Amino acid sequence: MKVLAPISQIEEVEMLVHNGAEEFYAGFIPTNWVRSFTSGVWMNRRATQASIPAVEEFAKLIEKSHSYDVPVFMTLNAPYYTQEQIPLLLDIIGEAYKCGTDAFIVSDIGLMMAIKAHYPDAGIHVSSLAAPLNSESVKLYRELGAERIVFPRSLSLEEMSEIMDAGGRDLEYELFILNDGCVYEESFCFTTHNQVGAFCATQNWDFQFESAEDRELSSKEQEKLASHLKDYQDFVWFTHSCGSSVSDHGIPLGPCGLCALPDIAALGIDSLKIVGREANSVRKLASVQLVSDVVKSVRRGMEKEKVQERAIAIRKTPEFCESKYMCYYR
Repeated sequence: MKVLAPISQIEEVEMLVHNGAEEFYAGFIPTNWVRSFTSGVWMNRRATQASIPAVEEFAKLIEKSHSYDVPVFMTLNAPYYTQEQIPLLLDIIGEAYKCGTDAFIVSDIGLMMAIKAHYPDAGIHVSSLAAPLNSESVKLYRELGAERIVFPRSLSLEEMSEIMDAGGRDLEYELFILNDGCVYEESFCFTTHNQVGAFCATQNWDFQFESAEDRELSSKEQEKLASHLKDYQDFVWFTHSCGSSVSDHGIPLGPCGLCALPDIAALGIDSLKIVGREANSVRKLASVQLVSDVVKSVRRGMEKEKVQERAIAIRKTPEFCESKYMCYYR
């Protein structure tokens, strides 16, 4: 059960490793992609500033990470790629592979097949965007040469266990442990968060309640609808990392699965993903420290109840935890 941290610059390597990062994932978007398709076309579900722009810099990041025995995975998790994009993508993947990239996190089935055809020994991690939501999908990805499955956030631990039993325990399995979420099912999202932001995260709505029966709503009905809407707005705010905010103690706010770590360890999950390639270095550091602290408690054999108390205590926002909106795995 390793701590998988986001990284976007070589200067973050030593800092994150010394604070508990055991795997890295990164974006690499060279300038020829931007020249060919513009920065508005996703290559890896993040804007270009969250990715490394030059192969030389990416190679140095991998080299430095490997000096600490920390693998580096490259994200290629746009919802899909067009036929005209594949040749350039394969060239970029070839450069990254030569640099020593340990695996590629891929969402598009066609790209998975193309990578295996051109680079048979390349590692493939199936992105949560590829909808590995059931055992049959995992069996398919296994046939395509996948080494690791990244479970979507919408799955329960019980569902993951059933899928792992059916898909094969010799595969590696990864789940989300901290930061950010999706109010829908991310695997089926074809919108973009690029440039203008995600419409599903906004709360600046212009609306009014109306009856489907062509009548005026009573004040009691208006109040009930307003209460429902407030609950949904709270859910959206919590899911999107509490407005991408931090607590007064500098701890990143947003969804997590820290209280479930004893059950996650018992399940046999291999990797714990921290979201946040676009985050600044301080937020990345705080996230890694937070997860690493609780992981170490589990590794020491701390009792489940004590682990949960520890997780809530170090987050320092018990009122948010009590809302249950923060929990990936209730």
